[in-house]
Amino acid sequence: MPDDPGITELADLLQEVADGFAHPDDPRPTVRTELTAVVEDLRAAARLGGLLPAVTLWHLHRAVEQERAARERLTLVV
Repeated sequence: MPDDPGITELADLLQEVADGFAHPDDPRPTVRTELTAVVEDLRAAARLGGLLPAVTLWHLHRAVEQERAARERLTLVV
């Protein structure tokens, strides 16, 4: 089953955002770590496609929860 291009595209965009936090002087390494975890879960969901819906949904749910945590942490820092 081919990757879901929508999920893969979203993972690519979030990877660019995560890379933006890669500067060594950035005081928010946790945000980068959380966004990288989101990217990993999105890529896992894309690889699964529709083969295992329950597992795909689990990865998508984790991605949403991790993105929410990263967003909350970012608002506290900014």
